[in-house]
Formats: sequence, structure tokens, C-alpha cells
Amino acid sequence: MPQKDEYDVCVIGTGAGGGVMIQELTAAGFKVVALERGPKLELTDFLSDDELSVSIRDELFSPGQLETWRPDASASTIQGKINGIAFCVGGTITHWAGWTWRFRPDDFRVLSTEGSVAGASLADWPVDYEEMEPWYERAEWDFGVSGDAGSNPFEGPRSKGYPNPAHPIRETGKYISKGIRELGHTPFPVPLSINSQPYGGRPGCVYGGACGGYGCPIHAKASTYAIHLPRATATGNLDLRSDARVFEIVVGKDGRASGARYFDAAGKEQEVKARQVVVSAGSIGSPHLLQMSQSNLFPDGLANSSGQVGRNLTYHHFPITLSTVDAPVYPFTGVEAGVAMDDFHPSDSSRGFIRGGVITDGNFFVKQPLVYGLAGIAGHPGLKRRWGSDLKRALRDFPNTIQLSAILEDLPMESNRVEIDSEVKDDLGLPVPRITHRQHPNDLAMFQWYEKRMFEIAEASGGKNTWAPESVYRLKDETSAMQGSVHIHGSCRMGDDASKSVVDRWCRSHDVPNLWMVDGSVFPTSGGYNPTLTILANAYRVANYFVEEGKKGAI
Repeated sequence: MPQKDEYDVCVIGTGAGGGVMIQELTAAGFKVVALERGPKLELTDFLSDDELSVSIRDELFSPGQLETWRPDASASTIQGKINGIAFCVGGTITHWAGWTWRFRPDDFRVLSTEGSVAGASLADWPVDYEEMEPWYERAEWDFGVSGDAGSNPFEGPRSKGYPNPAHPIRETGKYISKGIRELGHTPFPVPLSINSQPYGGRPGCVYGGACGGYGCPIHAKASTYAIHLPRATATGNLDLRSDARVFEIVVGKDGRASGARYFDAAGKEQEVKARQVVVSAGSIGSPHLLQMSQSNLFPDGLANSSGQVGRNLTYHHFPITLSTVDAPVYPFTGVEAGVAMDDFHPSDSSRGFIRGGVITDGNFFVKQPLVYGLAGIAGHPGLKRRWGSDLKRALRDFPNTIQLSAILEDLPMESNRVEIDSEVKDDLGLPVPRITHRQHPNDLAMFQWYEKRMFEIAEASGGKNTWAPESVYRLKDETSAMQGSVHIHGSCRMGDDASKSVVDRWCRSHDVPNLWMVDGSVFPTSGGYNPTLTILANAYRVANYFVEEGKKGAI
């Protein structure tokens, strides 16, 4: 689309939330300019399965990413690429693993269900499962989710099944399913946004094994890059600008957002004007951008009259166990995860903590020999030294290794937050986000309880010499604090009370009537599942409201 003097909508970020907004608004006839700080990649960029360059060095995805982190306000910071964020057209969902869970009904009512917890800032969502259900369905069918509807006896009610059948269970999943059943629990196939057969003009998966951390070179894995942006481009209503690092949302004297300022690929300052602004820069990028957008009207950062911008940041925490079995299972093949169990998800007061999560046979450590050698192998019971004959013996177990992973809920705390670090600048001289985050005692108790259950499942599955690999995700004691995560939520909470939240139930700023936030930052609580489907469903819900209000001239 030719550049315009003023657009109807400026969308900042092209990931899960931004991608849906771009697709839906352009389809409705809005003229949209989309600003993405990362580059536009081609499918040929995803052909390499070199784990050193793609997964470890992250060369394809993170130009200019720099963050600082500390466990609490009294600690000094460390700096680097703290979180698993991708900066490219399509956002982090470009290299997600495709795990596609709906939240449970109680995930939207944590405060009402559990009551208050000392040290935590629990809240109910302003929407419930019933309102979200049709938008979950819309997201599942747009993304071609492969699964077996109803096989998880603990999920919320659904009005429609999945569009694609579940993927075949790989060898590791067969072992783990056996162990889950022997302990009296229910295994079921993980719902995945990866085609098990051709769907939506995209091919079926060829089971190359490199999903999480990689872009899909054939678009069998659904993403904003594969689905939303091509549709939006086809409308002729999208001006997509890559390598556009936004540093300020511009506000007029009337208190309304009027556009955004950004640095282009050459480092030159640019400005774009729009009648509505949608921020979808993620749970780190969105609050950071609002805080940088200070003015006389908003001296504490844009849309921050509540003081809640950047607060209540949540991660997920991830217990992992590895075991060896008697026969090769080749865990590096197939999709990222095949089998799950959800029996432990509901709260049980006898455990000493609230909430829970889901357990799967995810293969992060064992899909990549280099990652296994550098990190997963740490703690291997047969490894006395990480070199020589001991290392060779441990590496021989790689084809025979099964992995269990859990995704566990992180309780929100106001002290866990994103702020501007005025002392550290990125490669363009902009102040970087400073993250303060440590685990609530509830998280530590949950982690340790789940890790013990996973050892039991591994043993029942025929696993031997089970160990928990040393990693940045392992919470060993009360001093543990995860530096970062690949699942990040909160920081711009949605709610009905403007004094306790940043946006309303439609993700519209309480303070700035033409400013919207549509990403994981609006989550009041984190749930015990991968967040992407909920980000997508919420974005479809908000986009529908935006379009309907636009038709009435109400925005």
C-alpha cells in the first residue's frame, strides 16, 4: 500500500496479538501501518537446522536485543538476551513450538477461586471462559490445530472439535503414555498448531524435529508470518515496515495518541501518524515503550495513572527430567511434544501450594545434541567429568533418552516488573528494559512437588537413571530465581478498575481512549499452559469489538 499522511491504525509489533489485529482490521477496510523492529525473513532463512547458529546464537531473530535483570530491587543487574524473544516480522510466534492450549475456566477466576495469597497480587480476568470460547475456536480453526478434542478430561467445554487429527505419537510418547496410565492418570495428545495433514493451503508436517527455536521452512507450522500477514497484505490495506524500532508513542495536546516515532534500518528517526494505536510489543516491549513515552501529560509514562505499567510480570517455570530407556527412541525426530497429562492441574490444598500446570513429553533438551551436551547432560548420573570417555559414554545415551517437561503457573507479584534501565543503552542509544523478577514461595513449592511426580512417571515409563538437568529454569531452593523465560505475561494488566489495571476488558487504555494493548502483557494471571492460543483468542475478541465500534463511529 502506498504510504499515507495519516493511517487509520498503527500496530506496533507483528507477533501473535499484533498479527491478528493486522489481519482483522485490514479485512474490515482499515488502512493499517505495522511497525516491526526486526527484519523481514524469507522461508529460505529457515532452511538451516544448525542449532549452534539458530538456537544457541539466535542469529536469525534478535537484532539489538538487550535487557538487564535482577532478582530484587536490592541486587545488582546482569545484562544480555535475558528472555526468549524474537524480533522479526511475525514476532516470537515465528519460532514457537506450536503447543496450543486453551486456559481452563478457573484460570480466568484465580482470585475468586483461591482467595488472596500473601505476597501475591492475584486478580480475576474481566472476561471468563464462556466469553473466550468462541474466539478460542476461531483461533484453532484459523491455525489448523491438530488434536483430539475431549481427550483431555480436564479441559473446559468446547462447541467444536479440532480441524485436524492429532499427530501420530512418537516413540518417546509411547513410553511416557505407559507410565502415565500405570499411575492411574490420563495421557492425551498435545494440541499443536502444526498441520498433521495439508490444511489452509499449507502442507502437512514432514517431522524434521526442529520446531521450537526455528522458523518452519514450509509453513506446516502455523504462525502470524504464515497466515495473518499474507492475508493482510492481499487486502492492499497494509503498509508493513520492518527494521522499525519504535521508541515513542506520540501524544497530542488533547491526550490522544497520534502515532509513533521509530528508528529505521539506517538509524534515521521517522514518524508515522495514525488515528488509533495498537501496542503489541510483548510483555517486556510494551511496558518499556509506554514508559519511554513520557510527556508533560504523562510524566510517569503513557497510560500509567494507575502506576501499574510494568508491574505484575509473570513467567512460567519448567521442571524437566531426563531418563534413558533400553531401546533407541530418537527423541530428536517428530513434533516438539506428543503426549501430555493434566491430572495435577487443579489446586489441591494438601500439596502446600495453589494452582498447577500440565506435564508433557516435550523434547527441548533431547532434540538437539549440542544443547543436550552443553546443558541437558549436566547431572547425568554417569558423568563424573564433562570431557573424555565419561562425556562419550553419556552422549551415547542421547538416542535412548526421554524427556518430561512441565509448564507451571507463576503467581503475579507487584514487585516483579519491567522498568527503564537508564544506565544501560542498546546499540541505538535507547535505554533498555530492566526486569526485576523472582519466584513466589508458592512457585518453588509447586516446582519441587512436580519434579518429584515427574521422577515417578519416568520410572513407571521404564526410564532409568533419571536426572533433572541443571538449567536456568531449575528452582532448587528459596534462593532460586529464573533470570528469564520463553513464556512471559502480565506487566500491563487488564481489568475493570482503572486504579488497579492499565487497560479495560477490551484492552483499551483507561487513560488514552485511542490506545490499545493486545498481547500477553494484559494477562492478569499466567495459567499453567503455553499462552499463545489465549493471546490469539483474546486478539480476535478485541479485533471484533474494534471493528464493530468502528462501524458505529465509537472509536
